[in-house]
Amino acid sequence: MVDEPIVRAIEISKSYGEGVKTWALRGVDFSIRPGEFVAIVGASGSGKSTLLNVVGALDRPTSGKVLIDGVDTSELDDVALAAVRGDAIGFVFQFHYLLAEFTILENALMPLWIRRRNPSREQIEWVKELLSRVGLGDRLKKRPGELSGGQQQRAAIIRALANKPKLILADEPTGNLDSQNGAM
Repeated sequence: MVDEPIVRAIEISKSYGEGVKTWALRGVDFSIRPGEFVAIVGASGSGKSTLLNVVGALDRPTSGKVLIDGVDTSELDDVALAAVRGDAIGFVFQFHYLLAEFTILENALMPLWIRRRNPSREQIEWVKELLSRVGLGDRLKKRPGELSGGQQQRAAIIRALANKPKLILADEPTGNLDSQNGAM
């Protein structure tokens, strides 16, 4: 059903440390429906990145649960969590995390290779088109070290879109971009 949330956080809490705990999140509840854009705003150290990591199944909450497309991630083992991340979630981090030994096109195709082994010709052409749209069409065979920081970040954004995820999680994705490219 279209009205069903793609993400539902139920009383999620996350603490760090033994003995005296530091709470990054306490009792967080929210839902995100398909097509919604949500911004998490707060001071440095307020738990924004922790929240994204928990929602993105990169980290497990101390308590509560996160449902991604109706699947309770707290009930999944590591292999099943990786499958949810690979199929349903695209990540854009503050730092691009491109792999230096691969070209920009290869980096952008990485989620497809990881999940499906051999991307189809249509998938490859679609990723090339996305890279062209962000001004990287003539840089497909370049390695990350041959590009500016902003170009690397744009390639990382396209990598997050490559598998057509239902959910995009972005942690300050435009931090390395100039104002013109950040507005794209």
